Amino acid sequence: MFETTMTGSFYRTPEIEELLKKAPAGEVGVEGQKEVGAAERLAISDQLHPNGAKAGLTWVSNGEQRKSGYTTYIPNRFTGFSAKERVSQNFSPEFYSELVEANPFLAKALQDAKTLDLPKIESRLSYKGEANARKEAQEAVKIARELGAKRIFVPAPSPGVLTVFYQHGKSYKDHDDFLFSLAKEMTKEYRAILSVDGVDLQIDSPDLAMAKSLGVDWARDFFSVLPSHVKAINESIAGLPQNRIRVHYCYGNYPAAHMTDPDYSKVLPEILKLKVGTIVGEMANPRHAGDPLIIAKHVREYGWPKHMKFAAGVIDVKSPFVETPETVNIKLHNLADIDEIGPENVIGGTDCGFETFAGLGSVPKSIALKKLESLARGAALGE
Repeated sequence: MFETTMTGSFYRTPEIEELLKKAPAGEVGVEGQKEVGAAERLAISDQLHPNGAKAGLTWVSNGEQRKSGYTTYIPNRFTGFSAKERVSQNFSPEFYSELVEANPFLAKALQDAKTLDLPKIESRLSYKGEANARKEAQEAVKIARELGAKRIFVPAPSPGVLTVFYQHGKSYKDHDDFLFSLAKEMTKEYRAILSVDGVDLQIDSPDLAMAKSLGVDWARDFFSVLPSHVKAINESIAGLPQNRIRVHYCYGNYPAAHMTDPDYSKVLPEILKLKVGTIVGEMANPRHAGDPLIIAKHVREYGWPKHMKFAAGVIDVKSPFVETPETVNIKLHNLADIDEIGPENVIGGTDCGFETFAGLGSVPKSIALKKLESLARGAALGE
């Protein structure tokens, strides 16, 4: 039997969505604690008993219920952001044209909701959110224990993904200055989360692949910047327990052709330099279902990092097709049957979260629950 997990975000409740509309900094405040508690309890319960099933995931999240998105809550935990001015990301014309061609409805929704318009940086950022991060972790553990979850994690963004969504403007001299300054500040959030016994940390780092997909302008080639982003994560978690840290990479949680995704054979060697216990990666959808072949070729020559597990995406969160348990099991064995990795280092997961930003999931919740049920059943095949 394989362990199972998912990737962070789950569907916000209507009560949470209303509260988030009134939260300019992207995080529900103390006035909504009752609603947050109920929403997190529901999200964890849905993962433990998807679609009413007796058995579900073994490693769950709090569903990011109190946050409007995995990066959009950050201004609430930092000083240095403008309270009034907002700026849009400078993604490439190729990304936008690909999105419009494949998914014009999503392109319009992003534009109308101004999801990609975020507070402007006025001065060098300073983290002040330890109390919020610790409280979130404490409440996640409490609910998990009450509901009988074996393991729970709380997500937080990587330093690098913040450089994807926030422009440093004149406050930082260049990309590296911004990146490594963020690493020093984000370590405070990571430490606050891990200071709570019984909780794990997931560092959301789509920048390790998605930045190429979006065509982010860092004034340098993506592959020349990638090693610095891995180094920034490693520096930010120095001295923290590796076995309680997982890093998620992906190519962007949006349905499109993804023709601009980076070459995985160039991304993989850098990802494996991360000093963490688990990698959570996207490989369920048709664009990346063949990535295990690239992994197999790489590890035959260079081996697999000791004590590192791989939570492989075997559920496509962008497609309404519900994978059968047999499909899930086959995809898990695509990695587990690689001698250098082995089944003991493989976990069944999802490509991304189901609702990366509030109200912007690719599939209905009813479909997501069926997918999670298949994930649990497929991971248990062969017992």
